[in-house]
Amino acid sequence: MNATTLPAERAVSLTLEAEVMADTDTGQLALVASTDHHMGDLAEVSSSRLRQLVAAARESLAEFERLADEHEARETLHALLAEHGVQMEEWDTASLDPKLRERFVAFATVHNETQRLIVVPQDQDPIARLAAVRELIADMRGAA
Repeated sequence: MNATTLPAERAVSLTLEAEVMADTDTGQLALVASTDHHMGDLAEVSSSRLRQLVAAARESLAEFERLADEHEARETLHALLAEHGVQMEEWDTASLDPKLRERFVAFATVHNETQRLIVVPQDQDPIARLAAVRELIADMRGAA
């Protein structure tokens, strides 16, 4: 499967169109807005409604930023593991005691200095995972 056919793990979309239009019959100006990329919901809105739409768009922009941060964390993690010759394995933590599951971030094991493994929970936040792996790799280097 190539990258273009992979299903989206998470997608974020934002469409907001707004303009002041002149009514063709009366010549009166009207504020119109749409949040549909086909503009199927284009309608006259009040200034306060447009401000609400803008506020919602700002929240969506924060999601775009988070998506970029998560992707960057995954790329950085991949490079960090390769640079230090460390393998990473994901574990399903569903069978762990809930208290332990909540606290499990990552652990490392070293065997003969040639086999280094970091174990992380499945579905872990990529940014938290990168931070945990960085810390463990630093500890491994300090112990060497």
